[in-house]
Amino acid sequence: MRSCRKKLRANSSGQLLIVAALAIAVLISSTTIYVYELSKETKSENTYSSINDFIFALKQNTRNTVISSLANVSNGGERSVLANNLNELAQFFRSLTHFGIINLAFTPVNDSNYDAGIWLSWNTSSIGVSSAYANFMAKIQGMTANIALSYAVNITTTITISGYYTKLVGEEKLVNLTCNVYNEEKPALVENMTLFYERLGSWIPVDSSNNLSITDYGNGTYTISFTAAIPSNTVQVSTHVYDLRGIFVLANTTCYEA
Repeated sequence: MRSCRKKLRANSSGQLLIVAALAIAVLISSTTIYVYELSKETKSENTYSSINDFIFALKQNTRNTVISSLANVSNGGERSVLANNLNELAQFFRSLTHFGIINLAFTPVNDSNYDAGIWLSWNTSSIGVSSAYANFMAKIQGMTANIALSYAVNITTTITISGYYTKLVGEEKLVNLTCNVYNEEKPALVENMTLFYERLGSWIPVDSSNNLSITDYGNGTYTISFTAAIPSNTVQVSTHVYDLRGIFVLANTTCYEA
């Protein structure tokens, strides 16, 4: 367990969108390098193992593309960026001929939660969700292999936030919160966490002047405390989080007196 005071910083959507775009370029480059190295392997190497390695790389790159796309959309990008990025990746794989003809088809999920493969649920229920979900069909047709593989990629960052307050002097209140962060339902760490509280209809950022303290337990659980002068009998708190993948999610909660 480690305790730290985090200096809150302003979010820069433009910079994060650029980072997400660069991430796509990096993963395409890494795939190119991988395939180039693979093509230099001697013919005596076991073809089955080579194809398995290639399929692993293909699935990993689709996953990375979904992650980068979600980071982009959660920071203000268009939902269409998921399909656009996957189209670029599919075109890249179609240009490869080492194992034969390679086709990568995808279908972004559309249902009660997902629209064009994207689900952003940032409401007042103390739970926030940012998710991207797509189904894939990969086909490799060649002299030494004829493979059809279907799989799904679901990237989801979830946070939960809850808490209470105790009265100090006058309107001053001590707010205590617990935030849990998950990647694909597994505990995850944050890159940055920013908090706001509501006062007289306005959202006020929490900073060092509020005696902000954040304890990171290293297992996706964070305890937070701060003080603020709030006249109402409840405290509305908004928690904004970036996970280590650059995916943004927020959740609001209402704190009552303990």
